[in-house]
Amino acid sequence: RDIKFDENGVTFLVKTLRADLGGEYRIKLLGRHQVLNALLAIAVAGELGLNRAEIQRGLAECEPAKMRLQLSTANGIQILDDSYNANADSMLAALETLCDLPCQGRRVAVLGDMAELGEQSVPAHVEVGERAAQLRIDHLFTVGKNAQVTAVAARQAGLRHVTEFTEVQLAGEAVKTFLRPGDVVLLKGSRSAGMERVGKLLKS
Repeated sequence: RDIKFDENGVTFLVKTLRADLGGEYRIKLLGRHQVLNALLAIAVAGELGLNRAEIQRGLAECEPAKMRLQLSTANGIQILDDSYNANADSMLAALETLCDLPCQGRRVAVLGDMAELGEQSVPAHVEVGERAAQLRIDHLFTVGKNAQVTAVAARQAGLRHVTEFTEVQLAGEAVKTFLRPGDVVLLKGSRSAGMERVGKLLKS
């Protein structure tokens, strides 16, 4: 309970039947889904005999993997880089993380294709577009072969500001021109989508 988000991580209060494990914990990972992961780690650590202070220290020292919800700043713009890989679940978690972050400007999502989903590909891209609309993202950029699928779903769900691109380079240049200081931008897609190229453009 009492989950609090900032640009450096998440703080939360744990209430459990094991009173010795209850209390406040902090992780330097972004996303409310990481709180559930932390709770599982706390439970396992408790079973293995670690005390609360040891668990708190271990969680606090955990660092995000490269290109997995890593937050950086360039030219006054916060870049939430989650470009390592993507499926529907991780896309939805990343969008929610974007909305939880403190933001002085606009929340912008740049979403590339999710690869290797087979017959679930179209429904998954539709689901992501619909969720972006439900979360009221300020502007959605979609990139790749399935860009139109995601974009159409977002528009039909009520999101007015949507732009689609087939090429990553063109998308990156458009996003760089569009963004202004105070904005937070999410970069997300499968490895084959090459969304890290957009990040490099934004930082150049």
